[in-house]
Amino acid sequence: MLRSQLICGAMAAVNQAVIREAKTRNDVWLKGLVERGSKKCAVVALANKTARTAYAMLTQGTEYKAELLAA
Repeated sequence: MLRSQLICGAMAAVNQAVIREAKTRNDVWLKGLVERGSKKCAVVALANKTARTAYAMLTQGTEYKAELLAA
Protein backbone atom coordinates (compact mmCIF):
# COMPACT_ATOMS: atom_id res chain seq x y z
CA MET A 1 0.00 0.00 0.00
CA LEU A 2 2.80 2.42 0.89
CA ARG A 3 4.63 1.58 -2.32
CA SER A 4 1.59 2.33 -4.47
CA GLN A 5 1.04 5.64 -2.64
CA LEU A 6 4.68 6.64 -3.20
CA ILE A 7 4.39 5.83 -6.92
CA CYS A 8 1.11 7.76 -7.20
CA GLY A 9 2.62 10.82 -5.50
CA ALA A 10 5.75 10.61 -7.61
CA MET A 11 3.68 10.44 -10.80
CA ALA A 12 1.89 13.65 -9.82
CA ALA A 13 5.21 15.34 -9.00
CA VAL A 14 6.81 14.27 -12.29
CA ASN A 15 3.84 15.50 -14.32
CA GLN A 16 4.03 18.90 -12.62
CA ALA A 17 7.83 19.11 -12.84
CA VAL A 18 7.69 18.65 -16.61
CA ILE A 19 5.19 21.49 -16.97
CA ARG A 20 6.50 24.16 -14.61
CA GLU A 21 9.80 25.91 -14.05
CA ALA A 22 12.29 24.29 -11.66
CA LYS A 23 12.45 26.00 -8.26
CA THR A 24 14.54 23.55 -6.23
CA ARG A 25 17.57 21.36 -6.83
CA ASN A 26 15.25 18.35 -6.65
CA ASP A 27 13.17 19.79 -9.52
CA VAL A 28 16.29 20.23 -11.65
CA TRP A 29 17.35 16.64 -10.90
CA LEU A 30 13.89 15.37 -11.81
CA LYS A 31 13.71 17.29 -15.09
CA GLY A 32 17.13 15.96 -16.08
CA LEU A 33 16.06 12.43 -15.24
CA VAL A 34 12.96 12.72 -17.44
CA GLU A 35 15.02 14.14 -20.32
CA ARG A 36 17.62 11.36 -20.10
CA GLY A 37 15.21 8.46 -19.71
CA SER A 38 11.56 7.62 -19.60
CA LYS A 39 8.91 9.19 -17.43
CA LYS A 40 8.19 5.87 -15.70
CA CYS A 41 11.84 5.47 -14.73
CA ALA A 42 11.83 8.98 -13.26
CA VAL A 43 8.66 8.17 -11.28
CA VAL A 44 10.22 5.08 -9.70
CA ALA A 45 13.45 6.94 -8.95
CA LEU A 46 11.55 9.78 -7.26
CA ALA A 47 9.46 7.35 -5.21
CA ASN A 48 12.68 5.63 -4.08
CA LYS A 49 14.28 8.97 -3.19
CA THR A 50 11.16 10.03 -1.28
CA ALA A 51 11.13 6.80 0.73
CA ARG A 52 14.82 7.14 1.59
CA THR A 53 14.37 10.79 2.57
CA ALA A 54 11.37 9.98 4.76
CA TYR A 55 13.24 7.13 6.47
CA ALA A 56 16.24 9.38 7.16
CA MET A 57 14.00 12.12 8.55
CA LEU A 58 12.20 9.67 10.85
CA THR A 59 15.36 8.02 12.17
CA GLN A 60 17.30 11.27 12.66
CA GLY A 61 14.37 13.35 13.90
CA THR A 62 14.90 16.14 11.38
CA GLU A 63 12.60 18.22 9.17
CA TYR A 64 12.68 18.46 5.38
CA LYS A 65 14.46 21.52 4.00
CA ALA A 66 14.20 22.06 0.25
CA GLU A 67 17.31 23.52 -1.35
CA LEU A 68 16.08 26.45 -3.43
CA LEU A 69 17.91 27.57 -6.54
CA ALA A 70 19.89 30.79 -6.30
CA ALA A 71 17.90 33.70 -7.69
